[in-house]
Amino acid sequence: MVNIVSRIFGVDFIYLDILFCVIWMVILLRKKYILQWLFGMFGACVVFFTDYVIWFKLKGTRMIYELPFSEGPFLLYFSFTYGMIEFSYVAVMFSAKNWRKMLYWSLLLYGGWFAIGFLSQWIHWDDRVISIAREMTSARWRQVGMAIGGYLLLIVLKYTWKPFKQLTWPKIGFLLFVGFLVHFAMETTLLAAGIRPLDPGAFGVLAFNSLIEFNTGVPFLYFGWILLKDWKISTGKKDKLPISELDQDEEEDDSITINQSNT
Repeated sequence: MVNIVSRIFGVDFIYLDILFCVIWMVILLRKKYILQWLFGMFGACVVFFTDYVIWFKLKGTRMIYELPFSEGPFLLYFSFTYGMIEFSYVAVMFSAKNWRKMLYWSLLLYGGWFAIGFLSQWIHWDDRVISIAREMTSARWRQVGMAIGGYLLLIVLKYTWKPFKQLTWPKIGFLLFVGFLVHFAMETTLLAAGIRPLDPGAFGVLAFNSLIEFNTGVPFLYFGWILLKDWKISTGKKDKLPISELDQDEEEDDSITINQSNT
């Protein structure tokens, strides 16, 4: 069975999407989330290489049916906003040490994307139509294999490499949830706004993409995060998570500081 994932939207969606991405990047920088911002830039490059070079140029699985301007600049935009926001969001969730920050960034992500989706349907700045699709039939099993392989790698590292010794089972579950949460945001907003056509396979696409698609990369992003987070690149203000298993090292550091101040 051929698995086609498609979108149909107006050009005004691009204007709103770029505006939201700029706002997102400014907020990251104002909060001194520099490493998270760099993760977003890295993500934009990865997505562009995957979407434009591999899917569009080499394999032909990225299909463009209707486009009022040239393909290269469009796919550059398309890759940048998606890569910047999703990759930096995941990095923010890696660094967030309380539920307030997690909720803030999740509401910003969902609220921004819902606003873009619905506003682009309600306003009429530029109604020229863009119709694109991906043929994902052959990629599904590879995505499943990458997701399983990535998390198995983290489990092996948990028991074999010191930087990962504090990777608890609750934290692995948290990483899985973050991978689901970020892609579920995109899929639900596209579906609710009618940009993702509501065909018989739409909810299957929603389920598979949300559970698997970004979780193919989350373990490798977390691997990079562990290696880079101590490189004196700002990651914003550090607060404790309310779940002790997720932040044992920082709790120990805090208790040492308190004891020293009471001495």
